[in-house]
Amino acid sequence: MWRHGFGRVHKWLGLTLALWMVLVALTGTLLLYKTELLQLQYPQLRNTIMPSIAEAATVYDRFSAGYAFLPRADKPWIEVVDGAGTIFYFNGAGKQLLTRPMFGDWVSWMVEFHHHLLLHELGKDIMGVLGLLSLILVITGVVRWWPRHWSWRVLSVRFAKPSQRQFIATLWQLHRSSGVIFIVPITVLLITGTAIMYPTAVSSGLARLLPEAEAVQVTPFPQQDAANWQQRLNIAQHYWPQQTPRLVYLTPTAEGQYRMRLQHAEEWHPNGRSYLVFADHGPLVRADDVRSKSFGFQLSQMVYPLHVAAVGGSFWLIATLLGGLVLMLLPLTGVWFWWRRRLHR
Repeated sequence: MWRHGFGRVHKWLGLTLALWMVLVALTGTLLLYKTELLQLQYPQLRNTIMPSIAEAATVYDRFSAGYAFLPRADKPWIEVVDGAGTIFYFNGAGKQLLTRPMFGDWVSWMVEFHHHLLLHELGKDIMGVLGLLSLILVITGVVRWWPRHWSWRVLSVRFAKPSQRQFIATLWQLHRSSGVIFIVPITVLLITGTAIMYPTAVSSGLARLLPEAEAVQVTPFPQQDAANWQQRLNIAQHYWPQQTPRLVYLTPTAEGQYRMRLQHAEEWHPNGRSYLVFADHGPLVRADDVRSKSFGFQLSQMVYPLHVAAVGGSFWLIATLLGGLVLMLLPLTGVWFWWRRRLHR
């Protein structure tokens, strides 16, 4: 009786979430290749020589608001996002290669849909709720499927043409088997995607569970003043030579301070989670090494890299790609099976 109840919950949740899941899985899978898609659409971003930190700093000084990414091997350009969300791309000589206003191309639409359902902060809240419901959908599906007797046949698929009567069995078997075989990447994608919608709750919760922190040596701050980004980045390289600057905030804080994020060698997060803070036209005033944070907080910073396959090499990238494709296949086969079964009855 309880299996039947789980089945009903799985069916109606699946029908409710089907369209959302297909679109989110489609955009997320395509965004795994965001850089390649941008280079395909904008040829001027191809074959660029990676600019130096000094060249990037010169460009940053042109802006007074927004944030900017340091050049990387997979993104060999200077990328600045201004306060209005417009993205500017420059080469090492400081020449502007491209301007992408928000919603100015289909890649931008995909990003905003995947992150916020095109609804800004409201969309983020809705995404969080839908993500939690999708986890319930997976749990009820596994419980409903769980076989009483195990054999290889529980995962077999007998293919039939859509015109054949047996095609309804093919849909059910394909839905069942693909979900079970790829349960690990599917679950990781759904858990990490939902956790990204609740970053504060996830990080604080894990910090309480794992409050221990690694002992990190504190180095005295240099008293050298920094009037521009070149000087701030020079200080960062000398103060933390083992960490790499990844992102700078061009908008000063309410106290008039400037921040940058850095990544250490063992860190998963591609943009780093260590911070250096500089006084306006002044010296380094604060350094927050992520390794000095609780183990729970450090664990929470692994959520985003797992979701976007920034770690794990080709193996996890392929697993994430297949997980995204299956997340599109599951609602399609599930709804199709429900519809064919309804017509049959």
